[in-house]
Amino acid sequence: MAVRLRFLFPMVLAAAAFAVPAANAGLIGNLLGGSCPSSGTTVFAPWQDYAYYFLAPNGGFESGTTGWSLSGATVVSGNEPFYSSGTHSLSLPSGSSATSPVVCLGPDQLFVRMFAKDSSGTDSGLRVRVVWYGLLNQVLGVSDFATFAPGGPWLPSVKINSSGGLQVPLLPILGSTSARIQITPLGVGSRWQIDDLYIDPWVNRIG
Repeated sequence: MAVRLRFLFPMVLAAAAFAVPAANAGLIGNLLGGSCPSSGTTVFAPWQDYAYYFLAPNGGFESGTTGWSLSGATVVSGNEPFYSSGTHSLSLPSGSSATSPVVCLGPDQLFVRMFAKDSSGTDSGLRVRVVWYGLLNQVLGVSDFATFAPGGPWLPSVKINSSGGLQVPLLPILGSTSARIQITPLGVGSRWQIDDLYIDPWVNRIG
């Protein structure tokens, strides 16, 4: 079941919703994450998340559509305002979808976080899924990450777990060798933008 949640901003809950597609990422030894970077950065520390993340391949859209599979979505000018390392983001109107390049998998779980905004507020939110692939690139299954409520300025997405904390574990499907993140706006009137898709393959390792 998709989890409905909101974006956090200091002292404020701002609504937002987003979904992203994913691609082929080779792993070694039963999801041991052999292709994962050895370290990351605490990019979400200003929001009290001190886990280590790395930017997904072309996760900031500074290389245009490279690696992404888009349907109705477009790369546009305008960056999320918190980090000035880029000048582009992804626009997701109603009826569109976007699937990321292959992302690195951890040994047990995958954590996803990004920046997003929805200046409309009349749509039905943004759905984020992980698509799991096996050998020969066949789809083994799809895991719902969350459906985020519409409306709100640029903010980082939050992580939650089934007990209501700040983590969302996505358990890889047995036999999966790679995964892609799938993002889809729901309903009509969507004016979603996303930027800087980050991955934490170390099961939220801190320190």
